[in-house]
Amino acid sequence: MNKTWKTKAIYNHYEDASEIKKLLIENDDTGLLEVKIYRCGLEGCKFKIKTYMPGPKREKKNDKK
Repeated sequence: MNKTWKTKAIYNHYEDASEIKKLLIENDDTGLLEVKIYRCGLEGCKFKIKTYMPGPKREKKNDKK
């Protein structure tokens, strides 16, 4: 199953994006939040923060006869 990542913000400096990443992880009570920083923009001059929070797991049904 593919993860659906959501864009949180875009920053001009990596240091700004890194501080927000730390805050997001520190404020997550579940410990399940995943945060990534990607280069974006013209020639990779900006930094995009993307987050992923897994949903509840679904149980598989085995209704084979």
